[in-house]
Amino acid sequence: MKKIYSTLVICITAVISFSQNIVTPASDISPLKYNWSDDNSRTGNMQTQAMNSRSDTFDILHYTIKLNITDFTTDTIRGNTKIHFTPLITNQNYIDLDLLHMRIDSIIMNSASLTWTYTDTLLRANFAVAMNTGDTSDLIVYYHGKPQIDPSGWGGFYFQSGYAYNLGVGFQTYPVNFGRAWYPCFDNFVERAPYTFIIGSAATKPAYCNGVLGADTTDVNGVRWRTWDLTETIPSYLASVAVASYTQVNWTHSGIYGSYPIILTAVPTDTTPLKNSFIHLNDALDAFENRYGPYEWPRVGYCLVPFNNGAMEHATNISYPRIAANGSLTYEADIMAHELSHHWFGDNPTCRTEPEMWLNEGWASYSEEIFTEWEYGRPAYDAAVLARHDEVVHYIHHREGGFRAVSGVPHQYTYGDHVYLKGSDVAHTLRGYMGDSLFFSSLHYYLQQEQFTDVSSTDLMNDLIASSGLNYLTDFFNDWVFNPGWPHFSIDSTVVVPNGPNYDVTVYVRQKLFGAPQYFTNVPLEFSFFKNNWQEDTVRRFISGQYTNFTVTLPFNPVYTALDLHGLISDAISDKYLVINSNGQYTYTEPKCILTVNSISDSALVRIEHNYVKPDSIKVNSNNYRLSIQRYWNIEGIFPSNFYASGRFYYDGRTTSTSGQGFWLDNDLTIPNGDSIILLYRRDASDDWHEWQHYTKFIIGSSSLSKYGYVDADSLMPGQYAFANGVSTVLIGVHELPAPAPEVVAYPNPAFRQLTIEWPGANNDPVLINIFDMNGKLVHSENVTGIQSQVEISNWTGGEYFVQVMQDGKEIGKKQVVIVH
Repeated sequence: MKKIYSTLVICITAVISFSQNIVTPASDISPLKYNWSDDNSRTGNMQTQAMNSRSDTFDILHYTIKLNITDFTTDTIRGNTKIHFTPLITNQNYIDLDLLHMRIDSIIMNSASLTWTYTDTLLRANFAVAMNTGDTSDLIVYYHGKPQIDPSGWGGFYFQSGYAYNLGVGFQTYPVNFGRAWYPCFDNFVERAPYTFIIGSAATKPAYCNGVLGADTTDVNGVRWRTWDLTETIPSYLASVAVASYTQVNWTHSGIYGSYPIILTAVPTDTTPLKNSFIHLNDALDAFENRYGPYEWPRVGYCLVPFNNGAMEHATNISYPRIAANGSLTYEADIMAHELSHHWFGDNPTCRTEPEMWLNEGWASYSEEIFTEWEYGRPAYDAAVLARHDEVVHYIHHREGGFRAVSGVPHQYTYGDHVYLKGSDVAHTLRGYMGDSLFFSSLHYYLQQEQFTDVSSTDLMNDLIASSGLNYLTDFFNDWVFNPGWPHFSIDSTVVVPNGPNYDVTVYVRQKLFGAPQYFTNVPLEFSFFKNNWQEDTVRRFISGQYTNFTVTLPFNPVYTALDLHGLISDAISDKYLVINSNGQYTYTEPKCILTVNSISDSALVRIEHNYVKPDSIKVNSNNYRLSIQRYWNIEGIFPSNFYASGRFYYDGRTTSTSGQGFWLDNDLTIPNGDSIILLYRRDASDDWHEWQHYTKFIIGSSSLSKYGYVDADSLMPGQYAFANGVSTVLIGVHELPAPAPEVVAYPNPAFRQLTIEWPGANNDPVLINIFDMNGKLVHSENVTGIQSQVEISNWTGGEYFVQVMQDGKEIGKKQVVIVH
């Protein structure tokens, strides 16, 4: 599953109606009349009774779902689901099934009617005769009703704009499985079964489901019945149906393990942009088969739906948002490749429990980067990894209530950043631990061993160790998977001693922690030693504990020693190096620094690290400086003798957002404002902090209120830089710059049900929100107090709109949005 927009929670408040249209089922679907049990209580309780333990009592062998989906007036489905099952424990007198807010017409087993009770979430069918191990039977539930959407708006069954389709998980449902929105099932993570779908629809609205199409017939009433069979086993939330005025684009993929069909499904007007957005689909398949192993499914399928806030990895029939298939390649990595990769991670195998969702979504997120590397090369991969890592280490502990392990996330963060973003970060780091050859071969092994089953993080660990023989992966999983936070590694110093024609280089390494409970153990780190001609000699050493040192003998005296220069380990640092050979401005985005080179005669290698840990304390603090407790910079590399540059370092103590470049990084120093921010420097760990001698400070906004700005530091030297709070003795000047209009944030964008508008940076005085259509007509206006408003737009005409936010008669921001219906 993939959310298109980087909001923690999709802010859609769907109005859910639990009223049902009581309709006698069609004669070709159900042989009995409606029979409502007296034990039904229409409580509206969304919490399922499905737990994995139920699958210890019964084994579901097959589902056959037969539904009539022709009623687009009352949005009613009607039909039956046949459940072929066997007990795993003797003397069973009933079976419990999950089904949400439907009308039960009858339940048949062995040609006899059964009694039942139903609480709108749990359906209990009482057997006429107790069942024992070795017995098998078919239980058929006849039902009808208006299927539900998750209260968040994400997940469930939708009748929308001439489409009927499901999304198999619900954001606010517990657990998140949401198969029960449209058929009775064991709605848990461990029950896997093959499926047959027999879907009736209007002749012009063919149905698409998981698997392979069999029969396609039209009955005497003009209902078109299409039968789809999926022989591979899936859990309930991966079952899929979509009905619309579809046509299909047919391809065949010839991969390294054989050929199989591709079916891209869309309404006719969408097929051309769809094909243009999917021009690299074959490359994505090649990438994943090469890296992970065979595609084990009978076809590749994407089915466009008018859902604007994400996609769902239904096996062989991915529900894909129309707006993402717009003819561009904007979403090819983070949606097209992400959902496809679930056919290796998340469809086969699947996580055993909800708190292990990173095994599905973290690996699918990492697969976006695998696709990027395959399609665009290693530099593009490295850039994507760095951008994602900086987002993770900077913000997710603010967004999700602290530092968390990727395994064992609580329900409210099942689809949060620890699962997706940090999960991807952890996968990249695992690759760095193992090296490419063992990493990818061991993933092949894991996916073959756990094919079509449910897994835990421990299963992944054991399979990787069994395949690679790397026992230190136990330490990796303990440190990176089962515990929160990050390590931070730095070189305190190096000591070089001549040894005949060679040099003995002793490297002293220090480990700090960022949100982690203990020092990491057996971390394989690369150390790069550079000769004066820039020749690089790299060694790998395992680092444990707070302090470590090792000695290596080299045939040259290194002019520069770098730790993890190529970013194989995602520790609490965002760093970037550039080879610079001309004057100009160089933006180090993730390290949060702008370098301006004013003089250079030869090439320079300039690496800037942004360190997300507390810098070492001031040894002699006679000026009573209060040093940052959150970050510092390190500038290092190989510099020609006449290299002269200045650097811009931004400070930011704002806490009104969890996105952007600087929020939350200096809030410990900007109480109540940034007036006392100063810039300190030290050469290395043997030096003490002192104020930098050549810098100018720029305050953005009113100095009495502003918490952010920047300093321009001249004559930069290699070493460490940090912000502190204190009285400056050397500051060249202080300039107050006008505050820019705060950016208006509107999401989701495009939107279809509700639009959330935020204006971070404004004070809490009332604001006026105006929304204009593309012709300049005012369509919405309201006065709001605070920094957020939610506007219901479900009845608006689709198109472009302009949001304007006014305060005290002045425009403080504006935003263009798209509404899709």
